[in-house]
Amino acid sequence: RFALGDARRPLQETAALVEDIVHTQLITMLHQACEGAALRGSRVISPEDILFLMRRDKRKLARLLKYLQFRDYKSKILKTLEDEDTQAESGPAGANQRRQRLAQDFLVWMDQTGELLSLAERQEIDPIKQERMERLERQTRNMDPAQYAEFCESRQLSFAKKASKFRDWLDCSSLELKPNSMAMEILSYLAYETVAQIVDLSLLVKQEMTAKTNPVSHVISASYIHYNTHAESCPATVEPPSGAIQPCHIREAIRRYNYRHTSAYSRSGMTFLTC
Repeated sequence: RFALGDARRPLQETAALVEDIVHTQLITMLHQACEGAALRGSRVISPEDILFLMRRDKRKLARLLKYLQFRDYKSKILKTLEDEDTQAESGPAGANQRRQRLAQDFLVWMDQTGELLSLAERQEIDPIKQERMERLERQTRNMDPAQYAEFCESRQLSFAKKASKFRDWLDCSSLELKPNSMAMEILSYLAYETVAQIVDLSLLVKQEMTAKTNPVSHVISASYIHYNTHAESCPATVEPPSGAIQPCHIREAIRRYNYRHTSAYSRSGMTFLTC
């Protein structure tokens, strides 16, 4: 979470709570995706089943489509670098665009207006990603070389790079149908996005708690997160690391999010952070 805006030395209790939230969200999503796959007569959970769950939030769906484009592009680059046989480069067109093509084919089938299909082609600035980048730029301004190297290393961490460990951690044994490899790739992306959104929301709560003790800070934009050195006004039995997100920040952030958003699948009693 350091690379997403948390303190350099986050609390263990906070990490455990984030892990539990992410796991619960993904497993609940998988159970609903499993129902959709069963209705389609599929033997596995496919990307289509996850895309269907995400159809109501166009901004998050657009972010996922951009990610799939990036993964296809990365695969194409790696294949070009590794392949010394020039004949291999003259293979079937679009062979390295399978993720993007699969998503587009499904959106064509599901979307009668073409609105969802056009999401991947839009060149609009994603305000959430823009806000995250601006926050991280402020966070790194006063870092020394060692701190910045640690920050850059943490930026490279990804659930997708540890696919087998991620699958073991997720533990799909309770599911009648299992996700295929491409669905697991999307789930690893959603896991990262869930952590990122938890950090986003928790930092806002943390700033608000700081504002209660600092009468001047309320005039600063909500997107401008402080990285100060004093402890925050949050109930705790031990002094937290400087600027670290605490469990109470996360619980309050989730409570507010659940209050403001209504899940498309309200029967689960859970509002998804990623769809």
